[in-house]
Order: sequence, then C-alpha cells, then structure tokens
Amino acid sequence: MRNSPDEKLKGAVLRVGGGRGFVIEGKHDRYVVTAAHCLPHFPPAASISYSSERTYGYLLGRLGDDPAVWTECLYADPVADIAVLGTPDTQELYEEAEAYSGLTESVPALPVSDILGVGKYGWVSDAPAWLLSLNNKWISCKVSRRDRAFNISEAMDGIRGGMSGSPIMSDEGAAIGIVTASGGVAGSSEPHTEGAPNPRLIIDLPGWLLREVL
Repeated sequence: MRNSPDEKLKGAVLRVGGGRGFVIEGKHDRYVVTAAHCLPHFPPAASISYSSERTYGYLLGRLGDDPAVWTECLYADPVADIAVLGTPDTQELYEEAEAYSGLTESVPALPVSDILGVGKYGWVSDAPAWLLSLNNKWISCKVSRRDRAFNISEAMDGIRGGMSGSPIMSDEGAAIGIVTASGGVAGSSEPHTEGAPNPRLIIDLPGWLLREVL
C-alpha cells in the first residue's frame, strides 16, 4: 500500500490567479513555482525591463482565498510552460514585499527532486506519483517520461481546470513536476485522466535556482 504525501505539504500549494503554484525554498528566499500560462501576461523579453514591468498585483493567495499578494516574475519559459515568482521590489513595494514574505514563510516549502531510477537516456515508465485535486485531496497517478517532459496517466479522479500549476509529487514527498496539460476525448463528459507534456523540475527550472534548492 502506497502512502500519500504528508497532509501538511498541501499548505505549500497556493492560488496563482486562476490556477495554482507551490512554494520552494532557496538559500536566500522562498519562491513560487507555477505554470507560465497562469500569469496574467508575460513579462517583457528584455533584460533592461523595469521591475514594475515584471510585477503582478494581487496574484497570490491561499487556496480558497481571493488573490491578495503581489509578486515579481523572476523567470518564465513559454515553451516548457513554467514560471518562477519571487519577492516584489523591497524598496518601492515594501508593504507588498512584506506581504509576500508573510504568505510564503507561513506555509511549508516543498523539496525538489526527480523520479528515482531515471536511466541514462531519461526513460521512465509508469512511475507512481500524486496530484492535488480541486477538493484538496492527494490523488494517485502515474508518470512516464522521455527527454524533458512528463506524461500523466491513470489520474482516475481527473485532471481538471484550475489544477494548472499544481505540483506533481513523488512517493517520497518531493515536487518533481508541474501540472500544465490534460487530454481527453473532445466533447466527452469523462474526466481527463492523462495529459502531456508537463514540465520536469530538474530540467525546466533555471540553473541558478536549481543550485539553490538541490
């Protein structure tokens, strides 16, 4: 019998706009990882952009609450569909930065890992994993992967709208990926029990952040 992830870890999953994200901890700060399509808009593709152009007001909150916390986008990849959010400008937006710290420090942070037994060529087939349902329950699924992305299958309670940005969790209680895509028969009322591609954290998080969290 498999044990689901610790109930306390559910607190790490936050609301990000109309979707979700989850808190991870680096050496110097806490970050929120989410699906890039949960952002209201993408930040400018310019290294000289202002912090204000990468900052989103009222985007974060606890599950079940209205978003009330500001955040700055530190990284976004529209192809992999992953984004990393952090503290707003601590001088221009001091109160908003304090609110971000208050939210992310008040919940647990998820460890980041990978599926055990990834081979030389990156193949994994039907490894056990877990998703957090819309009614806040851990649901069993399987993940397979080759190269970058995860394919979710056998999520019998369904992958539903609003779950985007949720963590894909290993049996060991670590975040290994992000829910970004589901699939099913068009027009069917049956829940989507599979989906791909979904980002793999060990591949799709930026290198600077992986060095902090691993």
